Amino acid sequence: MALFSKYSGAGNDFVIVRGEEVGLRDATALARRICSRRWGVGVDGLILVRSLSEEFIRIRFFNPDGSEFGTCGNGTRCAARYSHDRGLTGPELMIHTDDGEVRARVAGSQVDLDYALDAKIEMRLELEVDGSPRPAWLVWMGTPHLVVEVEDVELDEFDEVCAPLRSHPEIGPEGANVDLVSVGDGELLIRTFERGVEGETLACGSGCMATAFAFADAGVIETPVELRTRSGTVLRVDILEEGLIRLGGPADHIFDGVLPDQPI
Repeated sequence: MALFSKYSGAGNDFVIVRGEEVGLRDATALARRICSRRWGVGVDGLILVRSLSEEFIRIRFFNPDGSEFGTCGNGTRCAARYSHDRGLTGPELMIHTDDGEVRARVAGSQVDLDYALDAKIEMRLELEVDGSPRPAWLVWMGTPHLVVEVEDVELDEFDEVCAPLRSHPEIGPEGANVDLVSVGDGELLIRTFERGVEGETLACGSGCMATAFAFADAGVIETPVELRTRSGTVLRVDILEEGLIRLGGPADHIFDGVLPDQPI
């Protein structure tokens, strides 16, 4: 019998399972089953956590379609809170992901991450969004993000606008997550369409980091900067030095459950 927990990072929700308890189950099939909002728990992704020491965990991320990916800001914050809640680690820990190591600090529901990422702007573009040409940046933030500055993120038919951008021919065959961003009163407003989910999520940590990186590079903002996500929750991003980015915000425990004994 394997237990799972549901956590939410600013509305970006995940099922978290101990990798040791899953055993030989196929994580791809498990993600497809448990993430489904019709037939499963209903979340944006699956996270497997393995305890390596009292200060170190290893995590893996899976989309609802079963695809694995390496960087997830909100998922990593949720995994850090989960590890502290379960007594796997103390409030300060190191997290190993496929895209590198992340330092985490847990203070109640607040979780801050320090990422050492080879973040870079791979391409600057001008794309048509809702009938108007808009500046855009393809940013590598462990995961590719297409950051597009718009006048107002409150677009009608958001998914229909973003789906073609997610697979735009100029950004390569695998496509990218799409972040539509507008400048608000002392903050950035952001909405994210995630590949693998193939729709909007209520928040995206790596999208917030990619946006802050692109806008700071363009001289639009200075960091630290606050980004208001679709859930209404604010995430904070600070570019501390070259190659080091801090992401902070809430990570909340929602409920626990039990995985079925039969193969997924």
